[in-house]
Amino acid sequence: MDNILPAYDDPLFSILIIVILILIVAISSYVMGNIKEERKKKSLKHFLNRFNREKSGLEIEDMPFESRLIKPLKLLAFAFKSQGEYQKAINLNLYLIKNIANFQEKKEILEQLAETYLKAGFLKRAEEILLEILHKHARNKEALYSLNVVYELLHEYDKALEVITPLKLLGEETQYLEAHLKLNKLLNDKRLNHKEKVEKLVGLLENNFYDYRRIIKALFQLDLDSAWRNLNPSKVDSIIDVLWFLPLSNLNFDIISSDKILSAIFFAKGSLTLDEKPKEKLIKKSNIFVIDTIVSAKIGGNDNVDITFSYGCSRCKQHFPIAFTRCPQCYAIYAIQIKETIAKKRSQIGYSLL
Repeated sequence: MDNILPAYDDPLFSILIIVILILIVAISSYVMGNIKEERKKKSLKHFLNRFNREKSGLEIEDMPFESRLIKPLKLLAFAFKSQGEYQKAINLNLYLIKNIANFQEKKEILEQLAETYLKAGFLKRAEEILLEILHKHARNKEALYSLNVVYELLHEYDKALEVITPLKLLGEETQYLEAHLKLNKLLNDKRLNHKEKVEKLVGLLENNFYDYRRIIKALFQLDLDSAWRNLNPSKVDSIIDVLWFLPLSNLNFDIISSDKILSAIFFAKGSLTLDEKPKEKLIKKSNIFVIDTIVSAKIGGNDNVDITFSYGCSRCKQHFPIAFTRCPQCYAIYAIQIKETIAKKRSQIGYSLL
């Protein structure tokens, strides 16, 4: 036996043992990796089988799959999603996931599928897809943000706040998002009585991470006195539409008359009447172009003017006819931009935003 094997103290014998060990480890890792990948594929296939393909006018089930189809089909699915053809986009994404072998490519399409379910309003399906992605890729920031949106839309604010923790660990700035969710939770908390909710909202006005517009709007709904006492004329441009649509019975003329900006707004609206001398003082005092223009027109004798409002998103630049707290297109928060346009006054009943 000594003649067959080298001596233990022979350096070549040690090198041989190391090489053999490396080969064993490499082969084991390769085999285990293949087994793990196969399990992932089976798990994903079993998971996706739970989502039925609905009829969408696309006959793709029996279409032969080729790798060169991946990019055009992904672009087509994205186009369908952008145009609101969600079922077609969903079916294309499911077809691609079923036929693509590379798991990294599947992950990207899974993210698109989750976003499409989210856009289509299938929130529970979006949640399941996102949790599946995070089960395999826990550090996926996009999936975490999307899951946060899903939980917010489901009014599951505690779960949404739980998602903040991994985002913090990944180094994300989450102060505004956390404040946004906590404010949502407060406004929807049925356990708080009227007085407690008002006190908490007033306290949040001191915190710059909380949305001033949403707090004041909520106070106008809950307690008019608190709303008027805490109204900051320097921030009136962020709530001009809220003030404009306030019913006459909700106005506090003592506070309005004591402030030039508020006086100009409600004089322009027609809720406040002033003598000739104070009228002249209102010109160009609000620093809001449409208000100052209407004030000048009214002083000149033209009362047939009004304001229409539209709302834009500072991130995606989309415009919408109604206000939002999260952009309906890109889901950004603190992104609302109010656009005022002078219009001819219509003889119709107006309804309060509140």
